[in-house]
Amino acid sequence: MYDKTDNEKKDLRYAIIYSVLLTALPWIVQIISVVFSLRLKQYGLHPLELKGLIGVFTMPFLHADWAHLISNTPAMLLLIFGLFLFYKRDAWRILFYLYVISGFLTWLMGRSSTHIGASGLVYALAAFHFLSGVIKKVPRQRAFALLVAFLYGGFIWAFFPTLYQGTSISWEGHLSGLLTGVILAFYFRREGPEPPVYPSLEESDEEINEEESYWNSSAEEEERQ
Repeated sequence: MYDKTDNEKKDLRYAIIYSVLLTALPWIVQIISVVFSLRLKQYGLHPLELKGLIGVFTMPFLHADWAHLISNTPAMLLLIFGLFLFYKRDAWRILFYLYVISGFLTWLMGRSSTHIGASGLVYALAAFHFLSGVIKKVPRQRAFALLVAFLYGGFIWAFFPTLYQGTSISWEGHLSGLLTGVILAFYFRREGPEPPVYPSLEESDEEINEEESYWNSSAEEEERQ
């Protein structure tokens, strides 16, 4: 027998597990890098260089220091959790597209330096969740979009390059993530949870008329008896 409550608990459990495991990967890389004194940052993304294309895949796992990693962790945890909670079947595919496309766009438009960090992916996820909540008429998803806007609304300042002159912060990665999230929110607008279906007024009137007809016919039969 289908149990909706058990199914929802199962979806919630898997969303938590996947978000924790995926968020743990950059931590594992950082720990290994520090313990063995590895210079892994050199494998970051180098824009418009063929050898730098590997950074499309390695960039989200590499961070400048612990503070850099810690600043990205809460957002990654929450946004990946939301992705697996709402999209289940398509979550891996959406995450892969957000991951690769945002990285490739950064490779195309980035400054000539080494780009590292999961910020681009975080921005892609945040933009995807927010716009999906606006486009779709699913109450839970809209509530999550509002939460994302409330927690990370300040992200909008990361798209102004003049604010980061003389710094190593990759505003290009932020912008690439935003563009990727917007594009994929429209592309996957028909995927994920379905909006609730409310009966129209006409359907409600028909149900009332059918119910009245039933009771009237029952009363007539009793009178005949």
